[in-house]
Amino acid sequence: MDRNRFIEHLKNYQHQYEFEEKKDNGYAGILVKNKEYNTLTFFTDQAIEEKELVELLRHTHHGKNVEWISRVTGYFSKINSWNKGKKEEFKDRYRVRDIGIGSDITG
Repeated sequence: MDRNRFIEHLKNYQHQYEFEEKKDNGYAGILVKNKEYNTLTFFTDQAIEEKELVELLRHTHHGKNVEWISRVTGYFSKINSWNKGKKEEFKDRYRVRDIGIGSDITG
């Protein structure tokens, strides 16, 4: 990716990103703040040249863009769309697992 194109993209999405050109440990690059996930990511100029835009931006999430889902009575539902009461109920759930007692039927 071209460094100037990367900077242009960040400028076009100022509501989502802040950036600063700087050096870190002797490497020139760009420090990017993702406002949605409140993360800071330093990209060296070399990394910017080697990677595509989508891959660079994906690194700014730091794994915080995970959506939790739950299976309830045979269907899946995104937890972030639940109301407050349902989310509290979800916190109180516990998992039950079959440990194999009585499951070995012979004869």
